[in-house]
Amino acid sequence: MKMKYEKPTRLSDPGGDFSPEELKKILSKDDADLDWADFDRLFFGKMPAGTYEEVRYYIPLVCIYIENRRDACNFFEHFSIWIEDNYARLKEDGLLDPVVSAFHALFRKATSSFDLEYNGDHAVYPAACASVESVLDALFRLSPAYPEFRPDALFSELKEIMNFVHAQWIVYISTEMAMLSPEKIRTVIFASDYQKALAVIEDNIDLILNDATTYDFWKGKI
Repeated sequence: MKMKYEKPTRLSDPGGDFSPEELKKILSKDDADLDWADFDRLFFGKMPAGTYEEVRYYIPLVCIYIENRRDACNFFEHFSIWIEDNYARLKEDGLLDPVVSAFHALFRKATSSFDLEYNGDHAVYPAACASVESVLDALFRLSPAYPEFRPDALFSELKEIMNFVHAQWIVYISTEMAMLSPEKIRTVIFASDYQKALAVIEDNIDLILNDATTYDFWKGKI
């Protein structure tokens, strides 16, 4: 990949939040070896590991990571705060669109299946719920001031496709995500056609009744 900016030779740690060893470790890594913890330090909200000029080299890399790795949700909150503080400069440098595209790509990938798994106390959850919640939390946080991050388009896509998988995600997001306020839930319901999603689920009721895990998840919810 051809990078737009030179890799930094130092990370100045403006807030004095990291050890020299942590910073040297990030700089010494090959781009392909960077993990979520490295990106979390680089874009640590209001306390990043470097100045904007130092860390902007890593924007294309963090976008690729977000698009392809489920554990990217571990640094979404810090990264979205960093984006908010650097929005104007990202837009000026042409780096904002790749960030928005990466967020959307992860949401689309996460909602392409509705695989269920048990957690430690035997409750059933969608395997991708952490990724979906992290993306939506970031989008809803940023969208009031920065329209590029409005999540409506993603909900509209779920409505347009509206297969059994997407119908389940619409109902799950609208009823089970405690992090969403009533106002945000109304946005989801309006943009994604909640009633149509319920109808699709009802049309596929045999798939629920004939699978113990799916039935255990949906019983009492619909």
